[in-house]
Amino acid sequence: MDSIADDLLEGMKSISRFTGLDERRAFYLAEKGELYGVFKQGGRWVGLKSKIREGYHKRAAGEVTA
Repeated sequence: MDSIADDLLEGMKSISRFTGLDERRAFYLAEKGELYGVFKQGGRWVGLKSKIREGYHKRAAGEVTA
Protein backbone atom coordinates (compact mmCIF):
# COMPACT_ATOMS: atom_id res chain seq x y z
CA MET A 1 0.00 0.00 0.00
CA ASP A 2 1.27 3.47 -0.87
CA SER A 3 1.87 5.90 1.94
CA ILE A 4 0.05 9.20 2.24
CA ALA A 5 3.42 10.89 1.75
CA ASP A 6 3.54 9.45 -1.79
CA ASP A 7 0.12 10.98 -2.51
CA LEU A 8 0.62 14.31 -0.75
CA LEU A 9 1.47 17.62 -2.39
CA GLU A 10 2.63 20.36 -0.04
CA GLY A 11 2.32 24.00 -1.05
CA MET A 12 0.73 25.69 -4.02
CA LYS A 13 3.91 25.45 -6.09
CA SER A 14 3.79 21.62 -5.91
CA ILE A 15 0.05 21.60 -6.59
CA SER A 16 0.40 23.86 -9.63
CA ARG A 17 3.28 21.78 -11.01
CA PHE A 18 1.23 18.59 -10.63
CA THR A 19 -1.90 20.03 -12.26
CA GLY A 20 -0.07 21.99 -14.94
CA LEU A 21 -1.86 25.15 -13.86
CA ASP A 22 -0.19 28.49 -13.37
CA GLU A 23 0.44 28.95 -9.63
CA ARG A 24 -1.83 32.00 -9.40
CA ARG A 25 -4.63 30.17 -11.24
CA ALA A 26 -4.29 27.14 -8.94
CA PHE A 27 -4.44 29.41 -5.89
CA TYR A 28 -7.53 31.18 -7.25
CA LEU A 29 -9.33 27.89 -7.91
CA ALA A 30 -8.34 26.50 -4.50
CA GLU A 31 -9.59 29.64 -2.73
CA LYS A 32 -12.94 29.26 -4.50
CA GLY A 33 -13.11 25.56 -3.56
CA GLU A 34 -13.00 24.52 -7.21
CA LEU A 35 -9.77 22.54 -7.11
CA TYR A 36 -10.91 19.08 -6.01
CA GLY A 37 -8.63 17.41 -3.45
CA VAL A 38 -6.90 20.64 -2.38
CA PHE A 39 -7.40 22.14 1.06
CA LYS A 40 -5.67 24.15 3.77
CA GLN A 41 -4.00 22.33 6.61
CA GLY A 42 -2.40 24.42 9.31
CA GLY A 43 -2.50 27.51 7.12
CA ARG A 44 -0.73 25.78 4.22
CA TRP A 45 -2.24 24.47 1.00
CA VAL A 46 -2.00 20.72 0.55
CA GLY A 47 -3.44 18.37 -2.02
CA LEU A 48 -3.81 14.68 -2.63
CA LYS A 49 -2.75 13.56 -6.08
CA SER A 50 -5.35 10.78 -6.12
CA LYS A 51 -8.20 13.17 -5.27
CA ILE A 52 -7.05 15.80 -7.77
CA ARG A 53 -7.00 13.13 -10.50
CA GLU A 54 -10.41 11.89 -9.37
CA GLY A 55 -11.80 15.42 -9.57
CA TYR A 56 -10.54 15.91 -13.12
CA HIS A 57 -11.95 12.54 -14.18
CA LYS A 58 -15.34 13.36 -12.65
CA ARG A 59 -15.45 16.74 -14.39
CA ALA A 60 -14.48 15.19 -17.71
CA ALA A 61 -17.29 12.66 -17.30
CA GLY A 62 -19.77 15.44 -16.47
CA GLU A 63 -20.32 14.24 -12.91
CA VAL A 64 -19.17 17.52 -11.32
CA THR A 65 -20.26 20.88 -12.68
CA ALA A 66 -18.69 23.35 -10.24
